[in-house]
Amino acid sequence: MRHLAPLALLLLSGCVSSSSVRPLRDYEIAIGPYHERSTQSFVGSLMYEGRCLLFDGENGSARLLPIWPGGTRFEESLVTFHQPAKSDQRVAIGEEIRLDGVPTQWSALDPRAFAPFHQQCGWAKPFFVSGLAPAN
Repeated sequence: MRHLAPLALLLLSGCVSSSSVRPLRDYEIAIGPYHERSTQSFVGSLMYEGRCLLFDGENGSARLLPIWPGGTRFEESLVTFHQPAKSDQRVAIGEEIRLDGVPTQWSALDPRAFAPFHQQCGWAKPFFVSGLAPAN
């Protein structure tokens, strides 16, 4: 009977995930370098799904994972977008906006910084945000 306890612990340890990728915290957003010149613009709205802050574009465009410049914050339903040398802008989840920036591939991102986002939100296309404005 006393030999069963170590055996049970050994068996249970095999059930624990050994992944070094941590889950995203509530209201955690991807932060990356700022790209001054945008190459693409999309109209749509931000949404929070599965601990991922995503941009859902109109007209069937792919969902994007915004990568915000440093200084940007996300709290509850409000993003405070920090654009260097400009005033911070606030946008609410669900508000229709134009998102400007530079698309990228997951393979081009630093896996140490973006692994949690890739693991949890990897079906969305990463997108460096350089600007946003009201859609109309």
